[in-house]
Amino acid sequence: MDKTTQAEPLSPELTAAAEAERQAEAKEIAQSLAGKAARQPRKGSRYSPVTVSPESARGESTPVTEFVGFLKQTQRIWLMVVGAIFGLIVLVTLAERGFEWISKSRERKHEQAVASVTPEHLLARCGQPLEDTTKNVYPILMRTMTYQISRNETYIFDFSRTAEEQSDWVFLSMKDGNGKSYETAEEKVSAMSCLNSRK
Repeated sequence: MDKTTQAEPLSPELTAAAEAERQAEAKEIAQSLAGKAARQPRKGSRYSPVTVSPESARGESTPVTEFVGFLKQTQRIWLMVVGAIFGLIVLVTLAERGFEWISKSRERKHEQAVASVTPEHLLARCGQPLEDTTKNVYPILMRTMTYQISRNETYIFDFSRTAEEQSDWVFLSMKDGNGKSYETAEEKVSAMSCLNSRK
């Protein structure tokens, strides 16, 4: 049969020394771990912490609360979209008003140019006419000036004034060679651009 050797009982001094050594090692490990934790500050997470609202914790999630939560999460995007739409509306409105102002300014300029047309201004702005006739229909003088721009384009300007020497000529009408009358200042200036001259 096998003979088992019995371990010799350890002396109380050895047991106390081993226990003290184990405690010292455990203390050293604990201090070492505590020192590392103290030296290295805990890094924050890149992501924000997830919070759970009391309603969702209880399981009371409704479509309205989910939609409100979605809007809160995407608030910055919605504000940017609303701001862009508002800015676009303002830009379009300003552009429309600017174009309207420019067209009205051009229209006023044409009206002033046509309103200031006299035979003298017409001679200065457009040069010598093809024909210049004056009729005395007492008490009024009628003056007709004909300009030929090209072979097919002829414009006739009619002026009148009283027979008094001090009276001014008044621009009556502008027609083409076929008898078509030009009514608006824009039509007159587009037909004969020299009317808008600064001379």
